[in-house]
Amino acid sequence: MVQLPRHRSGIDALVASTFAPLAIPCRALTPSLTPPDTGIDMDSPHERMRFYLREIGQGPRTGRDLTREEARDAMEIVLSQQCTSAQLGGLLLLQRFKGESPDELWGFADAVRSRANLIHPRVEGLLDIGSPYDGRKKSIVVSPASSIVASAAGVPVVMHGERDMGPKHGVPIGDVLGELGIDVDSAQEDVAASIEEFGLGYMRSERSVPDVFALKDVREEVALRTVFATIEKIYNLANADYSIIGLTHFPYMEKMMKAATNMGFKRIMIVQGIEGNEDVPTSRPSRVFEWSGAEPREWRLEPSDYALQPATKEEMAGGDATYNAEIAASIFEGKPGAYRDLVLLNAGLRIYLAERAETVEDGIGKAREAIDSGAAKAKLDVLRESASVRPRKP
Repeated sequence: MVQLPRHRSGIDALVASTFAPLAIPCRALTPSLTPPDTGIDMDSPHERMRFYLREIGQGPRTGRDLTREEARDAMEIVLSQQCTSAQLGGLLLLQRFKGESPDELWGFADAVRSRANLIHPRVEGLLDIGSPYDGRKKSIVVSPASSIVASAAGVPVVMHGERDMGPKHGVPIGDVLGELGIDVDSAQEDVAASIEEFGLGYMRSERSVPDVFALKDVREEVALRTVFATIEKIYNLANADYSIIGLTHFPYMEKMMKAATNMGFKRIMIVQGIEGNEDVPTSRPSRVFEWSGAEPREWRLEPSDYALQPATKEEMAGGDATYNAEIAASIFEGKPGAYRDLVLLNAGLRIYLAERAETVEDGIGKAREAIDSGAAKAKLDVLRESASVRPRKP
């Protein structure tokens, strides 16, 4: 049981009046009497959540971050639907405005992982692609093609996401994979088997973290990215060794990196990607933070160092999932140009991160060989064939 200190006066009425209208699927509970020695009924999820809201919601002068243990307990209350609608809306938005601490992110992720359907593919050096679940609206989606090329070069890859997620409602990686003919709705054991047999698998949120998926409407109502958008990038549901994550706001990098280092990865890379995702552009340098057990190392990725053709603003413009899949397929067919070089850079970065190459330049060379030899197209073909013959499981 979480040990709670004596509570302070807080913002219960404000939270309740502000967030009660939200249509959030949590069941209302009746608060219990609180014992006089602590002021908190520690057996009541409702009362514990009231305490957490008071602690984080009193502003910068008297408020505080939750401990890891408290954060885990708060998220378990949310995922088990033992909170009220007002409490859930309050927690998500107060954390959004306060900013999550590394320990809070760690605790929240612990709670999600404890209720997730984890997989453990029997492969060496699995790479986790931490792509935003709500997708992209302003740019092409490079990650699926880059990950297929990396897989063809010997890096086992797990991707994960969900369809039509708010608040952005952009094009997610799963939609592009689906348009390429790859199975994006497999049962968990089939995802593990695909990674073991073919070197790539996709985990859908509804199957892997159903308790989080059940809150999809909440995220729509809140209308802002919440802590779930961060947790989904780092929670490592497939026991991967490597992780690549994109980030827009680099002041948040230290928090995310500290939390991610506790998810079981041996090497992590956070990049200043396109639209804040895990794909880096060829048209500008990108900041990179790399961790492999010591202090994170920052370096600058200069695409011009690798004789790559920069993609123009027009070439970078987004489209629907079909449009992105057609670009990927054309690259696998051997079409040269800026799109190919964009995939080469990002596949090369993945190959380097997963320690299949000594340098990014070597990784780009292996990515180029995977495309030119036909290995990338063959990888896509076998993934398509597997999707067509694998029986669908409920």
